[in-house]
Formats: sequence, structure tokens, C-alpha cells
Amino acid sequence: MTYDLKRITDKIKKDFGSASIAGDTPDPQDYISTGNKAVDLMCGGRGIPFGYIVEWAGLSGSGKTLMLQQMLAIAQREYNAIGVWLDRENAFFNQRAEELNIDIEQTIIVKPVDIPTVYTAEKFLVATLGSIMEKYPDAFIFCCIDSLSAFDSGQDGEEMGRKAKALHSLFRKLTSYLGPKMAMQFSNQVTFKPGIMFGDPRTTTGGEAPKYYSTFRIFLDDVKPITSGDEIIGNWIKVDLKKTRLGPADRKVYIPFYYREGISELGGYARMLVNRGILEAKNKTEFKAFKQSTVKYDDIQYNEFRPEKFLDKHPELLLNTWPGDGIRNDTETETIEEDS
Repeated sequence: MTYDLKRITDKIKKDFGSASIAGDTPDPQDYISTGNKAVDLMCGGRGIPFGYIVEWAGLSGSGKTLMLQQMLAIAQREYNAIGVWLDRENAFFNQRAEELNIDIEQTIIVKPVDIPTVYTAEKFLVATLGSIMEKYPDAFIFCCIDSLSAFDSGQDGEEMGRKAKALHSLFRKLTSYLGPKMAMQFSNQVTFKPGIMFGDPRTTTGGEAPKYYSTFRIFLDDVKPITSGDEIIGNWIKVDLKKTRLGPADRKVYIPFYYREGISELGGYARMLVNRGILEAKNKTEFKAFKQSTVKYDDIQYNEFRPEKFLDKHPELLLNTWPGDGIRNDTETETIEEDS
């Protein structure tokens, strides 16, 4: 038996304004690329959709702020988005922002002195987002909090439990502003639980609120330095998708992060194809240790750091979906890299 729900939803729309049958509401159509092809594929193919809360967590120096700044620049370039950046870590420099092609004139930047606690950040965001949406109802907005861990414990130095409670209040308020043209991103610091002898001692600050309200949770972790002679010029970063609604979680990619150049679009793409069994590493032992940069396809060798060369010759390798999606394989396969 099929139920006709249209009359019911029409009445609810009249009274409350938002109810609909699921089929009447399309999935998000607008996505922000992370600026890296491998990470985009891991997150669902096109990047991260507008309308959701996203957590980027990791240790200091793992590339969280860089990734968020790249996404802000892409949102401004592709959607003419208004940027709202809560720079609680005091890490936003105009010179670096211009190098990443961020439009400073279209970005509201708030320094730490104006948002010392979660309570003040909540008041600021409610007022600012409300004003922007009222004045420019059709504008895309990219809102970033960098980072949750840098806030004071609470008003007048209250204990950490009050901070977690305040974050619940903050996210409850922000959820009501989420729409198809709002991107809400925040960074968070990975810390270590004291006295843990067994299991994973790592955790994130802020209690359970960031985990609960985030639709996407992405962890960044340093794997190995990248050197040029005696100088360290970057790091290999493991990007670990812990939570998502667009596909399976616990996917991982490894991308190179250069201190000056940032994260390139195709960085780590060849390594992802090797781990998915599409390309072959010339030397598996050295490749696993991030010492080897040669991969093979059709018995032809390519430089891992020059993916454009083999993609020009083999355009079929420029994928639009995560390799293996939709294909069931009950046989366990060995992957080259293990969790560090």
C-alpha cells in the first residue's frame, strides 16, 4: 500500500515551512574541493558539500589551517563565497592568504582578542551570519573556526567541562544556520590522554560536541619528512576520513605537504592508485617507507611526483569516484601501507 503524504507535508510546510517528502529534496549540488584530487575522491568524489559541519583534526603543523585556507580560496573562486574566519590561533597572515589566492576583501577575519571564549564566538557568529544572510540571501558563505582547542576554558576561566558544554550550545546555534549555501568548517587539536598504557591515547579537545555535530571528521597526521639535501621542505601527511555520510568511513590517503608550495591538486594521487591496486610500486619496501618515488603502469615507469605525465598518456586513470566503489570483493587484499 502506498501512502499519499503530499497533503500532510503541504500542511506542515504552511505551518512550519520546511517539511517535504525525501524525494522532493535533492541532495547537495554544490561541493567545495579540498584542493587535492585524492582527498576529494576519499570524501565522495567532488569534495565536501555545502550545508554540513566538518572537523579537521590533527597535531600541530599537520596542515589543518593550510587545507582550510585552500578550501576558502576555492569557495571564493568558484562560488564567490563570503569568508568568515575566526582566527583564534592567530595564524592568519595576509601575505600567505594572498599566495593561496584568498580574496581578503571578501573575508571577515576575527582575531583572538575579540573572541576569547566559546560564548563570545557564539555571539559573534550568530550576529555575523544572521547579518550576512539577511543582506545577501543568495550568497555562499564559508565559515571557519581555527581552532576549537585555542579557546579559553570558559567565561572567567571556568573549568574544561564548561567549555564542552559551551561548544554544545555553539553547535546547536550554528546548525540552525546551515543551508545549501553555508559551509561550516573548524579545526581541532589532537591531544593525548594522560596515563594511557594500552589502546590509542589520542583524543580531540571539546568533549563529544565536535564528534556529534560533525557530518565529516577528517584527521591529518604527519608520516615522514620530505627532504631536499639536508633541508626538510615538507611532510607526508596521512589524511584519515573518520566519519562521513557519502560513503564508507576509515578511508586513508597519503599526500605531500610542502611548506612553501602547499598541497598540490595531484599530490599523493599516484600513491592512492598504488594502494588501490591500479598502479604498481617498483620497490614495495622502499615505497612503504616513503623512500621510493617510482611507479609502474603497463610496464612503463613513472615518477610518483609527476602524475601529470602518466595521466596525459592514460586519461582513464583520472577517476571521478573512489577506486572500487560499487564493486564487492569478499577476498581480503594486501595493501602496501599500514597504519603508522
